[in-house]
Amino acid sequence: MKGTSKVVVALAAGVMIGWFSNAQIVKGQGKQAQTPVLGGLSHVSFAVKDAEKAAAAFAAVFGVADVPKSMDFKDIKWGPSFPGRTMNVKRSGMTINNVSFEILQPLAPNDSPWDDFMKATGGEGLHHLGISVPDVAAARDYLVSKGGVQTQQFEQGGKMFAAYVDMHKAGLPITFEVTPGAPPAAK
Repeated sequence: MKGTSKVVVALAAGVMIGWFSNAQIVKGQGKQAQTPVLGGLSHVSFAVKDAEKAAAAFAAVFGVADVPKSMDFKDIKWGPSFPGRTMNVKRSGMTINNVSFEILQPLAPNDSPWDDFMKATGGEGLHHLGISVPDVAAARDYLVSKGGVQTQQFEQGGKMFAAYVDMHKAGLPITFEVTPGAPPAAK
């Protein structure tokens, strides 16, 4: 299966999971404990070679009109844990069935986690799931305590805004991005 086809299939699976979750068709799930990662799905993110081509394919499959224009983000610092590292990415995104999808294209070789991912996996695909949490630092620390490895950290105004935590060594074949946005859990 070619890269764009793999991305579209993964997108379709994400849409169906979101739909089933929102429709409460998934039954029998145990209750989640009060942890720093208690929140909601923020987004599903794909690493691709051509963001505009992938966005057009998503739009065609799901009948999305007026796809937002891709935007370039340059010289993004990886955070204090990664001194001197910056990344550059073209980002496209859309919301389908109440699930936000992020399409990320590295702008230069060897300068981003998305390029690293495509080299390691042999091509395009699902890069990470974004989880909206009340406290990004606490969520990152919790995931690391469970065996995750922090791979990136993003800052705005000198404060951590988001962090990637690769959970492969913990037995989960995914990277999570913890982002702000969920209200604190009720006690």
